[in-house]
Order: sequence, then structure tokens, then C-alpha cells
Amino acid sequence: RKQLDALNDQVAELSEKLDQRAVAQATQTVQPIDTNSCPPPAPMTLNDKLVLGQTEWLWIEAVNRVYEARVDTGATTSSISAIDITPFEKDGKNWVRFRLAPDDGDDSFIVEAPLVRYVKIRQASADTLDKRPVASLTVRLGKMTEVAEFTLNDRTQMTYPILLGREFLRDVAVVDVAKDNVQPKPEIVQNQPQAPSVSKTKKK
Repeated sequence: RKQLDALNDQVAELSEKLDQRAVAQATQTVQPIDTNSCPPPAPMTLNDKLVLGQTEWLWIEAVNRVYEARVDTGATTSSISAIDITPFEKDGKNWVRFRLAPDDGDDSFIVEAPLVRYVKIRQASADTLDKRPVASLTVRLGKMTEVAEFTLNDRTQMTYPILLGREFLRDVAVVDVAKDNVQPKPEIVQNQPQAPSVSKTKKK
């Protein structure tokens, strides 16, 4: 009988200690996580392809600047906002000079790039075909750097100065239209000068 009573006392004492520990753990203050110390998320990929949202940041080597681009799987070719477009010859090859005009403000940036070809675009509001030059530009999206072709046309009245079409996306990216800016914003190249701003009202 004495042994049974002693065993019951030990069980009761152990149960009391467990209850006290549980209360102590429940009342502990939870320390907040320092999100600034967390590493940035890795670029999202799917089957070795970049996952893009309906908008993404794009670095343009010719001006060493970053602009937000609209991703449009319904467009065949990509396009970039350009005014004062002038074809010329350089070292026996076709080039084009234009002003990259990112918005309807007064700033623009002079760009010279190889002229690849001309394309005919049918406007939704007109029956005639619009002939536009296509320039070759080096760009970076996330960690991917590509030489891509862009149709030159005035997009200053549009929300985004750059449109990325299917030719740019083919074999390298998939699009999730429910998201925006999935890939990290590219940095400007520090040891490379940025193209100076030129007023649209100034003559070349």
C-alpha cells in the first residue's frame, strides 16, 4: 500500500511539473522575424523558363536605364517607344537613330542601333498598313540578357513605353497574367554611363 501511495505521489508531482512547463511555454513572447535579414527570393522559373507577370522591368543597354514593360502574348513582335526615327548607314550596314521617349513628358534619349528590317503593321483603327523599322537592342530581364528585336513606334500616349511580344517570349518564358513584376528589377550598370536626357523640343 505504501509503495502504491508513493508511486501516485510521483505521478502527481510529474504531472504538475509538465503543466507548469506548458504554461511557461504558452506565455513566452514570440520574437518577430527580421525580414530585412532574409535573402531576396530567387527568380521564379518553370521547367528552366522564366515566369513573367503581365508587367516586368526591362534594362536597355543603349541608355543604361530600366523601364517597366507590358508583356503581351497577343502581339507577335516587341515594340519600344520611339520618335524622330532616322535610318542611316554605318560601316556599310543599315542602322537607325531614334529618340527613346518613355512617356509624354519632355525627356527623351538618343539611341543608335542596327536596323534589322521593316514590318507592316495594320492599325485597329485604320485599313492601311503602317511600315515600321525594327531595331536590334540588348536588354536584360531579371538575370537574363538577350539581343532582341523591337519595332519602333511612338508609344508616348500609352501606359508602358515597351511591349514584349511572342517573339521575345518564345522558348525562354511563360506568362502568369495574374501577377506583376515576378522577376527582380535589373540594376543599371555602374561603370557604364547613362544616356543623357534630351528635350523633345530640341533639334538634333
